[in-house]
Amino acid sequence: MTRRSILRLLTLLACIALSVCAAAQVQRIGALSAAGASDELKRAVEDKGYRVTLNDGWAAEFWFAKQLKTATKDVPGALYPELTNAEFVGVINLPKGITDFRGQAIPAGAYTLRYQLLPQDGNHLGVAPDPDFLLAIPVASDPNPEQRYLYKKLVGLSAQSTGGSHPAVIAMDSAGDPGSVAKDTQNVTTFSIAVPTSAGTSEKLGVVIRGTAAQ
Repeated sequence: MTRRSILRLLTLLACIALSVCAAAQVQRIGALSAAGASDELKRAVEDKGYRVTLNDGWAAEFWFAKQLKTATKDVPGALYPELTNAEFVGVINLPKGITDFRGQAIPAGAYTLRYQLLPQDGNHLGVAPDPDFLLAIPVASDPNPEQRYLYKKLVGLSAQSTGGSHPAVIAMDSAGDPGSVAKDTQNVTTFSIAVPTSAGTSEKLGVVIRGTAAQ
């Protein structure tokens, strides 16, 4: 067996063991220029974004915050307790739309992403393995990244993304290597990224770009 064949075999075995064989390409792209994005949003995100393209041609573009505001908190069960509810995390542009974690269609367009912990009440218990989500809001409805929202207002703004009464919810997962895309055994595909923080460090985030809640 040749050295190349051995390397291919080892890679295949690693993919099977770790379930990270997501065929995807991650590219760096230019500054945020999506229609409807305010100057405040453009200044709040990094100068370069990311384009994630899956093997079936689906794509999404991300621009993450120049700096996440983090604080040490004890939030049992949360993946990202350092983040605050309604905190601005970034902007996503969807050339072809997306299906959110509830199976709702989010049309093509640009959306802000704001962090929100799933409420721990009877309506939400058990609906997701982790309580951390990003709520998508049309950029025209959320021009100021410094704006803070109470939960009811945030949900109402995000519901504009789906045209229904429920917010557009993009699940979060444990992060892998920054800039990577991984697919697990439940067919959940996650894009991982590292974002600078107010503490002078970086926060690794895992954003689910494909996958829905178990029915």
